Amino acid sequence: MNTATDYEKWIWIELIGFDHLADDYGVEAYLERAGFIPDGLSLLLFTPDFIHAHPGMEQESLLPVEACSYAGRPYGKHRHRQAWTNYQLRGLIRELQRHGVEVYCSFFNLFLYRDDQGNEQASTWCAAHPELYEMRNTGEAFPVLNPLKRFKDGSYYEDLLISDLSKVMRDYNFDGFHGADGYTSPRLSLAEADYSDDMIGQFLHISGVELPGEIKSVCDGDPLEMKKRGDWIWKHEHMAWIRFYARRWGELWQKIMPALRQIGKKAVLNSVWTRDPFEALYRYGVDYQLLIAAGVDGIVVESGAAALSAGADGMEYEPGTEFMAMLMAVQAHVPNIKLICLNGIQDTTEQWDAISHAPTLVERDVYTFSNLYIQQREGPRRCASGFMACLGDGISRDGWEWLVNRWDLGFNGQAERVIGASYVWSDEQLYRSLAAYPAERHWPAHKFVKEMLDRGAPLHAMVNVHGLEHHSGAICITGLELLPDTELRKVLAYRNGPAVLLGTMTAPLAHELAKAGVQVECEDNRMFAIVRETGGTVVEAVAMEQGADVAAGDRAAHHAGINDALSWIKPLYYSTLSESFLQACVRLLRDISGAPRPLKNEAYIRSIALEMEPGRWRLLLQNLHMNYKSAQLDLGRPIRSIQVLTDFPGIPIFPKGPEFSLYVPGRGMVIVEVDFQV
Repeated sequence: MNTATDYEKWIWIELIGFDHLADDYGVEAYLERAGFIPDGLSLLLFTPDFIHAHPGMEQESLLPVEACSYAGRPYGKHRHRQAWTNYQLRGLIRELQRHGVEVYCSFFNLFLYRDDQGNEQASTWCAAHPELYEMRNTGEAFPVLNPLKRFKDGSYYEDLLISDLSKVMRDYNFDGFHGADGYTSPRLSLAEADYSDDMIGQFLHISGVELPGEIKSVCDGDPLEMKKRGDWIWKHEHMAWIRFYARRWGELWQKIMPALRQIGKKAVLNSVWTRDPFEALYRYGVDYQLLIAAGVDGIVVESGAAALSAGADGMEYEPGTEFMAMLMAVQAHVPNIKLICLNGIQDTTEQWDAISHAPTLVERDVYTFSNLYIQQREGPRRCASGFMACLGDGISRDGWEWLVNRWDLGFNGQAERVIGASYVWSDEQLYRSLAAYPAERHWPAHKFVKEMLDRGAPLHAMVNVHGLEHHSGAICITGLELLPDTELRKVLAYRNGPAVLLGTMTAPLAHELAKAGVQVECEDNRMFAIVRETGGTVVEAVAMEQGADVAAGDRAAHHAGINDALSWIKPLYYSTLSESFLQACVRLLRDISGAPRPLKNEAYIRSIALEMEPGRWRLLLQNLHMNYKSAQLDLGRPIRSIQVLTDFPGIPIFPKGPEFSLYVPGRGMVIVEVDFQV
């Protein structure tokens, strides 16, 4: 087995993970326990007060208590919270750098915490500036900072942010800035916030939108008028509202990055609340391409599925396939940026510990997210460049060894081919689907990929539509009707492998299909799927039966009443596709791609198949059920031998012709390598 591993290891950690009483602040002991030197270590200082209340380095001073641990939590597994000073923090950073660790500064836009008696407190600087708080369209202030707002005197907060951040970066000699939650996107969705007079004023100035006479442009403090104004904007000018926010978030980072570069610093930023490019824009008004254009060094992708699957914070949310689709879509949308997957292992403040209580889910995250791919001219490349352990305090030596062994296996080797179909990504289709979504609530790309993955479709790679001429193998694309003509023709001209093509029939699309010699019997506004063999011949076509969930005449009224003001853990409303149609699409993808065929427990067993070299496949086998389930697969070719790469099942597996079976732990994953007979 190829044991080469080439990936980055990052840690997100609070000061409570170190010891200011030790001569080296506990750095050597921590790194020895971890067993590796992190490529990046982000210190979570929690509150914006860390930079805005920074007194300088002329004399030693105490840090805010809430900066000494996440929200001031009083103790961790290894020690109680300590009262750190600015000098001690600078010494800690120096010691980490002496060991070759790059140290990043991070904080949220949060500032409320509880003291050791359980009383709610607020960071001093942030509490003094309520004009910066996010404002719901109901007129209720949400107590977090909105970095896009202005102070009472009309000056922009972002200008002070850059000035104070630059000073802190220099004074402590941080290597970089980690833009965390609230500094890369709002916490509330655009359907709900920020509808303050300040943000409305910026919106009207930038967009050129004019409010109707009955809607007031100045009404802070009047909840009824604010609600009327917010509802009107989201109903009538939602695209202008989205574009405005996308521009402002882009401008923020286009100011931050030159200031950091000027003083020789780097920056990475968090993705938008686990959201793919479509929902990042629609829900939160963030365009990943505008952030990347600012020159950031990487994205920390919020992919901590394990804790959510385990019910952290009382959630009933299983995001595994959603995050898989998200990771591939983000990399396809911004293919030249480094993606570091946030590996959620534990968070004492948020009261979850996946590495202790749900280790099979942590394994699932590690193995899955390290084996999703973007297709390039030279072959498949992993979407992920590494993992960031979140959070990194209180982990034992054995815990770190367990985790790093799984990181190593996840990134082990280089696949020569992803067995399955590559989903064809189009940036132009993304933006068109965004504009079309409110009227019909049709599925954008990531929704299709997520739902088909749910049903076992072999979709574990993406390829850009403009790279199709250099690609070979099976492909899949949805939303044909939303492609520009030039891209649609590229797809229809593809001859380097079979294809499954999905769309909703329109007159222009029917015309282009006919020009390409593709005949499909499907009425307008009906969804269809066609299968073409490598030479281009249509071998099968499926049309979806008419949905009965909402009558056509009532659709507009129904959609107008849908609530988009949702938490990121709640799904947006999408139109209904029939289960039989989706299952047919999955069957078509399996049939054309040569992916493994499940023979037992098909409802629970999922697989990712990678060709590591000719005649050798690596299979990642996942079990969705709580209990052990048998994975019995037909690989379509006689198997010579099977090697188990994971600790479990711990016994040899013997194939029978093209088939084999083994047990997979509940909500876990097993990895094997299969050598075929020649």
